[in-house]
Amino acid sequence: MRKKILRISLVIGVLLLFLFIYFIGPRQIWENIKKLTWQNFLFLFFLRLIHSVLRTVSWKIIMERYERKTPFFTLYAARLAGDAIGYLTPSAQLGGEPIRAMMVNKSNLEKSFASVIVDKTVEIANQIVLTIIGIIVAITLVPLPGKYEYVLIAFVMGAAFFVTLALIKQKQGFFIWIINFLKKLKIRFRFIEKREERIREVDAHISNFYKHHKKVFLFVFLLNTLIFLLWTTEIYLTLFFIGAGGVTFIKSYLIVSLGAFMVMLPTMPASLGTYEITYVSIFVLLNLGVDKGMTLILIRRIIMLIYSGAGLLLMTKRQRAD
Repeated sequence: MRKKILRISLVIGVLLLFLFIYFIGPRQIWENIKKLTWQNFLFLFFLRLIHSVLRTVSWKIIMERYERKTPFFTLYAARLAGDAIGYLTPSAQLGGEPIRAMMVNKSNLEKSFASVIVDKTVEIANQIVLTIIGIIVAITLVPLPGKYEYVLIAFVMGAAFFVTLALIKQKQGFFIWIINFLKKLKIRFRFIEKREERIREVDAHISNFYKHHKKVFLFVFLLNTLIFLLWTTEIYLTLFFIGAGGVTFIKSYLIVSLGAFMVMLPTMPASLGTYEITYVSIFVLLNLGVDKGMTLILIRRIIMLIYSGAGLLLMTKRQRAD
């Protein structure tokens, strides 16, 4: 059943992608792509490499509060593999998180899972804060219809509430809180109940991090801000390379911040269709040209597919070695 849903969603996503290309104009998109030189493409690829390295550094800083000696390349390979699974499956970019935890330390999965959960929580919390700033900038500088303002504000307030609640509950025992909540609703999962002690251990490791490593949390949060700005730079340079008129760093920041959460929603594999709808809509609002937006999407998809391929290859090698 899951495979059928995956195949159907993949087909729908591919159809949506081709429909977007058809209606926007394949010739115009191709003309935009031809403006991107190989040197420019390699530079964008290099920026994505730095982006993934810094994300691994962020995770390593957290991991070292649990495991003192974890080789950087081990974490980097796990990061690429996890990102590949998250990108290629309809899982809100969260499906790869268990993969990277298992690739790092199978002998103590509780600590690995705890480090991954804290790392992902910091990343999402950082994106919410920067998205709120982006929405304030958008409302101030970009003439948006009133309904869009209300939708954006409501969406981010909801996301901010959820992450704040998650942070509070993680200090107290997030997963056990969920399990107890489900029990009150008389919803039980035998698979989870059999592993309740291990889940409690994961909760303890997560809680310990927030209680005893507040400065580390702040440092990692600031590092994620730098990563976000690097992502913005990558978007800005891509648009500059393909000759997008009127592109500024502020508009690039808005593209990243306003689009960050929509592509995290569980939809099609690789966010096919959702990614296009989100970014094309933002380009319309910012008056940057939908053909430029679609060109940006295709270039980023090519880069991400290369990285995903590398991640899947590293994961396969690790499985064979085990």
